[in-house]
Amino acid sequence: MNSHQVVRGLTLVELIISLAILAILLGLASPSFQRFINRQIIRHQIWELRRALELARGLAVTQQTIWKVCMATNNYHCVKQGGKRLLVFQDSDNDHRRDTTESLHLDLHNPSTIITLSASGRSYVRFKPSGEAMDSGNFLVCAKGGDDYGRKTIVFRSGRVRLSKDTDGDGYDDSRGVKITC
Repeated sequence: MNSHQVVRGLTLVELIISLAILAILLGLASPSFQRFINRQIIRHQIWELRRALELARGLAVTQQTIWKVCMATNNYHCVKQGGKRLLVFQDSDNDHRRDTTESLHLDLHNPSTIITLSASGRSYVRFKPSGEAMDSGNFLVCAKGGDDYGRKTIVFRSGRVRLSKDTDGDGYDDSRGVKITC
């Protein structure tokens, strides 16, 4: 090597220090990123719930029959909390369980959020052929893992469906001015 060539690069010590700084920055950013991911999952889930409710309402009107929406266990029993799937179906025998003989229009698996239904004390929401809801209430969607952020999909007796909003601008959705917590 002649004396005029300059070798550029990182020494081992510089590389280790750079990696340590990167690890510290990633450690600081990780909780914020996980919170962001959880909120995106919740936003997606409330839109899926809204879509399912509006689908059931539309089917009830067009087919002139009662359609049911519920969170269900893996064996298709409607439950208020802990459901693994979202169902839109005709419950012809009114046993709050989807049987193989009953029409099923939507079956979405839900592994990533906790959904609690509060609908007139029932584990389901039904829509009449007029489009009105027989059971008003809401679906509360929360992330698994302890984040206190939650959103609601709200069903009115008129059959109208809306999503919760952050009316006070604090970053949390609220219900009548009260923060929604999980």
